[in-house]
Amino acid sequence: MWRYCRRMGTQLRHLLAFEVEGARVHAGVSFAQLSDRSGIAPAALADLLEGREDFTVVDLACIATVLGVSVTALLPGAAADDA
Repeated sequence: MWRYCRRMGTQLRHLLAFEVEGARVHAGVSFAQLSDRSGIAPAALADLLEGREDFTVVDLACIATVLGVSVTALLPGAAADDA
């Protein structure tokens, strides 16, 4: 079972990237600022935001802290639920 759950699917990866990018823009935080403040290297952050790599819970927690939102706010569909 675990071998099937280790990596998120492409669709989920892209949905998360879309939500994070939207939150970044909404917060007025530049890509460079997000990278610097979150501790995620620019190349690694680019891979995440372009859907090439999976987000970890730690990545999402660091990004959420920088953007001043909860981790759940970065999850697909969360904006409609939080309203």
